[in-house]
Amino acid sequence: MSDAEIAVWAQVINDQPAASFTPTHVPMLEQYCRHVVQSRVIADMILNFDQSWANNDEGLKRYDKLLQMQEREGRAASSLATRLRITRQAIDQQTVARSQINAPKSRKPWELAIEG
Repeated sequence: MSDAEIAVWAQVINDQPAASFTPTHVPMLEQYCRHVVQSRVIADMILNFDQSWANNDEGLKRYDKLLQMQEREGRAASSLATRLRITRQAIDQQTVARSQINAPKSRKPWELAIEG
């Protein structure tokens, strides 16, 4: 893995509970890191794209190609993040699930208290 990919790896690992990943997750996490880094590389290329090239068809095709590449990398990273359960939504759902398990049992508003 490249230094940039290792940095993404460390960021992901440090943002998750220790038991979140097992050796089975390693290949998917590696791929996720690669897609994130490639997406950033392409984003830099788009940011530094010479706008004067957009005045001709060839320049527009090249710019469009960069945008397609960025979208593809973003979709791939998003899919892997979802599978790895590292998206904010997945983390929030896990937190809610844990809090519901530990929550004290209470009556529903429609349940009447029956005193005996």
